Amino acid sequence: MGLKMIGIGQSEIARKDKKEILATAWSICKTHYVKLIGGKSEKDLVAWANERVGDAADPIKNLTDKTNLSSSKFWIKLIATIESRGIDEELVTAGETEEDQKMNAKYAISLARSIGAVVFMVWEDMVAANGKQNLIFVATLYQLSQTYGQDKE
Repeated sequence: MGLKMIGIGQSEIARKDKKEILATAWSICKTHYVKLIGGKSEKDLVAWANERVGDAADPIKNLTDKTNLSSSKFWIKLIATIESRGIDEELVTAGETEEDQKMNAKYAISLARSIGAVVFMVWEDMVAANGKQNLIFVATLYQLSQTYGQDKE
């Protein structure tokens, strides 16, 4: 894969150093997803997502933009650009309270899974605007948008 793991070697893995093992797993996961989407950067994915969503939601600055991501409305609108038929707008809340944010995040994850996205994040990651988890989430949606609705033969 060509990964360079500075400060992580066989001895850290053999010692079962949880922090180092998680760092290695994250690097492998990120590398896999970046290859899957043709080498796009986080900046490219943010631009793609903002372009797809358009005026339906406030644009995001980056994948840790808590102001525009914690309500999960941006993610719901992005999923709607891939497949809108399964979205019930009455279930989408304003996202102003913690409970509303939780409900929207759970709904966004459910919608993504319903269109075939493999989702590793939990709703808490979405509300917290966890950049690492959001990168994998948006990469999955990007990849899915390229093939969604095409017949598999």
